[in-house]
Amino acid sequence: MENLYPMLVIFSYSLVLNSMPPLLSSFRELFNISIALSSFLPFFSLAGTVISNIFTGIFLNKLGIKRALLTGYFLTIVGALIVAFSGNYLLSILGLFIFGLSTGFGFTGSTTLLSQAKNPNFGFYHGAYGIGGILAPFCISWAAKNFGDFRNVYLMYAIMFLLLTLYTVIKTFPILQNSLGGFSLKGISNAFRDTHFSTFLLLLILYSSVEIGVITWAGIVMKNVIISSYVAYALFWLAFTLSRFFTDFLEKVMSSLLRTNAIILGFTVFLFFWLRNPLFFALSGFFFGPLFPYMQKNALGKIKKEHLTLFNGATYAFTSLGGSVVSMLMGMIIERNIFLALIVPLVILTSMELISLKTGKIK
Repeated sequence: MENLYPMLVIFSYSLVLNSMPPLLSSFRELFNISIALSSFLPFFSLAGTVISNIFTGIFLNKLGIKRALLTGYFLTIVGALIVAFSGNYLLSILGLFIFGLSTGFGFTGSTTLLSQAKNPNFGFYHGAYGIGGILAPFCISWAAKNFGDFRNVYLMYAIMFLLLTLYTVIKTFPILQNSLGGFSLKGISNAFRDTHFSTFLLLLILYSSVEIGVITWAGIVMKNVIISSYVAYALFWLAFTLSRFFTDFLEKVMSSLLRTNAIILGFTVFLFFWLRNPLFFALSGFFFGPLFPYMQKNALGKIKKEHLTLFNGATYAFTSLGGSVVSMLMGMIIERNIFLALIVPLVILTSMELISLKTGKIK
């Protein structure tokens, strides 16, 4: 039961976050903007995520888990309502930025809450994120069909977070000890100088950069052959989620999970960009899925306990930063040549392979 609430939080945020990639084409048509200009929509959302995760990672012990989560829910409701009711490109960017600010409180708060559990299951936790990805395209389709405007899906999300707020108000949470979150500038500097801390953080940044970049632009890259882009996203998240639920099993049967998946991912992403067949995008979800929980589990088992909250905050902050830079870079390249954009994820996956081989901290 102690794993269920963090899973509910990450699932709720996943619905909102994973509605953006399949909606990029819709926003582009609505505002009559270029591919490059549309890249600012996910960029500002991720920029908000970077800012809030840094803040929450440092000050979570002072805020407390409940207050941090409630702050995040309030910002999500405000941001979602702005996107739902604005007919303006700049206002939509503002709404997505405010939502991005909310994710730091939600992600870092729920991850830290899960870390307090006696038997935390990070595979199931991140699997709940995948379930949100599966359902997001269907929520978009339902909202567009019943409300006449795809942006009304954000109104649905605002109502959902209002209900989550009401439940959180009456729920009790553990009190964080200062050893898990009290930091001075010297303490932060010491954390980043720790080799376990910095190596795992770098690997997570590189992984998330590829994941966010590919997911963001898959709808633009793929051709509507065999299946639609909405179905392709749903299948991607289905494969992604299934593999996350089996992360512990895959770790036992594959001695080099990171290295093996990085190689297969590179090949699968190459085929997707070359053939633009949505089935290859859907297949890549199975190999993306287990990597984040696998690396996060290994990281939390090796970094110092006093660095736990900072690591959680830094993870979501810097992975979002990496994702925003890579997704914007890929968007700029895709507008000129779709196939050339493939270079970015392939270089990053190769870097992950080399770091893993060099350090030996994670295989």
